[in-house]
Amino acid sequence: MPDFSFSVRPRVWIGSDALLRLPLLAGELAGEGRARCMLVVDPLLYESKTVERVRSLLEERGIQVLVFDEVTDRATSRAADDALRLARGSRSPLVIALGGLKTLMIGRAAAALAQGDQDVDAVIDGAEVKCGRVPLIEIPTSLRHPFLTQDCILLPDGRDRRIRLVRVPGSAPSAALIDPGLSASLSPKLSASCIIDGLLGTVEAYVSSKSSFMSDILLEKAATSLASALNGLIARPDDPAARAEGWKGSFLSTLGQGMSAPGLGTAVALAINARWPVPKAAIAAILLPYSMEVASKSRLEKVAALAALFGEDVSESSPQEAAAKSVEWLRTRLGLLKVPSRLKDFDLVLDRLVESARDARELDFMNYLPRAASVDDVFDFVKTAF
Repeated sequence: MPDFSFSVRPRVWIGSDALLRLPLLAGELAGEGRARCMLVVDPLLYESKTVERVRSLLEERGIQVLVFDEVTDRATSRAADDALRLARGSRSPLVIALGGLKTLMIGRAAAALAQGDQDVDAVIDGAEVKCGRVPLIEIPTSLRHPFLTQDCILLPDGRDRRIRLVRVPGSAPSAALIDPGLSASLSPKLSASCIIDGLLGTVEAYVSSKSSFMSDILLEKAATSLASALNGLIARPDDPAARAEGWKGSFLSTLGQGMSAPGLGTAVALAINARWPVPKAAIAAILLPYSMEVASKSRLEKVAALAALFGEDVSESSPQEAAAKSVEWLRTRLGLLKVPSRLKDFDLVLDRLVESARDARELDFMNYLPRAASVDDVFDFVKTAF
């Protein structure tokens, strides 16, 4: 049995009314007599009135709110530096980040560095962070947050758009609120893509060389919940129960990935999304079946086990047949959702994706693939999906 470490952090509340805990939690973390905070938000959430709702919850309890909403679809570490300057200038005793992964990471960078004098580029380049951090509350809204429990900052580098993952001790949030109602504004198709993105991380962590009996338990439950949520969204696109099941699976996957590690498809999706204007969830949907086929070559038993977790009858199937059924289960649902099946469908240029392959290989969790991969191997994987 491989060694693994186990800790539970941050504090997490998950449920339909989890957001209502925010004022009390904010008051507790900001400290007595310091009733103010900086709110980092995805500007798209203005359309669903989510920003106004969060702001009202805080202001009704006497907490002053300073909003940073300069987070574009193509935001990089430059946006994180802007948020960091605002956090320092306002001396906010608390940062709250509300939105998708990129928004949460911008808030995380601001909270981790606000009490020091380093900029984000210096940390990306390897400078040690020695300052204390400002308390941080993360409120994810996009049905997945694979790095919730990990002390890291993940952002495209504003200088060259390379995806960069920096391990910063203590940078994980102090607390997180997961309220399924906050994803109600996502379209059924986008919700399904986010769930598939969660499945990508789940499957890759399940077959990772870093996996353990503890992560396997969580990831198997996560795979079952995410598969059920995907089936539910396909059958009943507006069913809130399917979204709630998706959040349940996403949270279990987050815990499992924190003990294990994502893999090849996740790294490539992050790297391409950093350089090109293609949604990460859409890339993940393309790459997941190919990632499963690659994993079948070295972790056949685990890929075969996925078929039963997805609800397929494999009682009379060989491991090879069961593994094929798990991939076919996924491709069938991708066909029903009518999502793009090839990277070329996004007008990407294959020759330029060599840079993304290199960026993906440099992410540290790539050291835990089931089988070691070079930059050439990563690019071969990209060509297969192109």
